[in-house]
Amino acid sequence: MKSGYTIGCDFGTLSMRAVLVRLEDGAILAEQVYEYPDSVITERLPGSGVELKGPGWALQNPDDWLNAMYTCVPAVVAAAKVAKSDIKGIGVDFTTCTVLPMDRQGTPLCKLPQYRSRPHAWPKLWKNHTAVPEAEDMTRADTQNHRHVFDDYGFRASSEFFFPKILEVLRKDEEIYNTAYTFIEGGDYVTYKMTGALVRSSCLAAAKAQYNAAEHRYPPKEFFRDLDPRMEGVVEDKHLGSIGTGASRAGLLQPEMAEKLGLCAGTPVCIAHADAAVALVGAGAIHPNEITFAMGTSTCHIMMAETKEQIPGMFGVYKDGVLPDYYTYEAGQDAVGDIFDWFCRRMVPQSYFDEAAARGVAIQKLLDEKAGAIPVGASGVMALDWMNGNRSILQDTDLTGMIMGLTLSTKAEEVYRALIEATAFGTRVIMEAFARYNVPVKKIFACGGLAHKSPILMQIYADILNQPISVTAVKQTSALSTAIFAAVAAGSRDGGYDTFDEAVEHMVQPPRRVYTPDPANVPKYDRLYRVYREMHDLLGAAKESPMKELRRIQRESIQ
Repeated sequence: MKSGYTIGCDFGTLSMRAVLVRLEDGAILAEQVYEYPDSVITERLPGSGVELKGPGWALQNPDDWLNAMYTCVPAVVAAAKVAKSDIKGIGVDFTTCTVLPMDRQGTPLCKLPQYRSRPHAWPKLWKNHTAVPEAEDMTRADTQNHRHVFDDYGFRASSEFFFPKILEVLRKDEEIYNTAYTFIEGGDYVTYKMTGALVRSSCLAAAKAQYNAAEHRYPPKEFFRDLDPRMEGVVEDKHLGSIGTGASRAGLLQPEMAEKLGLCAGTPVCIAHADAAVALVGAGAIHPNEITFAMGTSTCHIMMAETKEQIPGMFGVYKDGVLPDYYTYEAGQDAVGDIFDWFCRRMVPQSYFDEAAARGVAIQKLLDEKAGAIPVGASGVMALDWMNGNRSILQDTDLTGMIMGLTLSTKAEEVYRALIEATAFGTRVIMEAFARYNVPVKKIFACGGLAHKSPILMQIYADILNQPISVTAVKQTSALSTAIFAAVAAGSRDGGYDTFDEAVEHMVQPPRRVYTPDPANVPKYDRLYRVYREMHDLLGAAKESPMKELRRIQRESIQ
């Protein structure tokens, strides 16, 4: 029987969650959450107050990430009352692609006084969409020159990817580009600070930097030269090599960081992973064609399969993205929880907040109750869930949200329910694309805050998808998964496990709850879905969508 523990640190969009997990049975003995003080930077840079002009900015402060580690890791060790010598490994997962420029000494350029007021010196969060023109140029160059760089990524680049963000820095602040010793993913930055070793994650590189793990290469120099001759040698010039795979180690915890974290120097540190992709393991979805919905501010749909299919509009298919020898398929929706949060902050009448306060419940719980009492289709309201663009299957960050069917009698809960249904319809579009290209979904798992907090949301999803959905046993599924990766990185020689099958067998518990479709609702939602799909194709798939013209007018008006 195993003794000892591992720690998983899950870096999300707004906070970091750390868990301390028992190797014997996967029990989470302690967890701690750290809300980032600077949150998502969208309007002004911290310290300098420099205004971020134009839409699409989403930056972060790297100090928030390290302070989260310094706060949460010692806290979970203390709360669990375990000896630090019994911690067998630690791992990190991170939102991707979150990328920052760093100097040779390992300092983010935004922390240097001379660059603190320069927006492109700051880490760009996954949902930073200021590099839309660069992504479009990459798609165009790839197509015109037949490079096939994005064939495995839905045949087009996204502003969420690694290299469009870098190209934007080169074009808009060449001094920052030239000064940067490297550009690094947030997850790799954290493991670098822990180990002193600049080892990049193959999962992060394959997911968002078009790294081919099977052939051990990034896109060719010719591709980058097509974009800008100054970028031809970006892989070598910016030191993007040294890739770690699977559950390999990034290195060992260095003494200075060990002291700050309250751990022993020499503790194995696993390479970083993508927060959504890693969730497969903690959900127990380690077999082919089992999909996991990681449901939070956005939703990522992650699945492994034994074969590779190039699916238009998918966010990527890549080898060894989660577990060895499988192809990882990734799709997603740029905004889900973010939509509900936006609606509550901007659109809900004060009387609803007063009612929620009087009852001592959160506003979203009140809206869940009211929305849950509405019969399917009774409101006459339909929405498109593109408030932060469309990741899959349209891959267009210029698309915007829409609500249709409003009347003078429409209530807040009716719009709220329509927004929930829209996100579920968007997921159905994705699953139908998987099936159309010979990778059908056989089983659905869901994890994340939304899956655990909102029964009405999960029931709507089950009804719209017409499949059972298993909600994971623990809320912090990604953090648990990262602790499992850390256990395999440690290996049996250092008190962990040698295989994922063995680790999952011991450390993953059965689902907390299974939502099954309501047969009475399924045909009603089929009818509503046809309306959604018509709107989806008319306003999203059409070559000249009026939404994109609105975006162009907006940009011209701001400049």
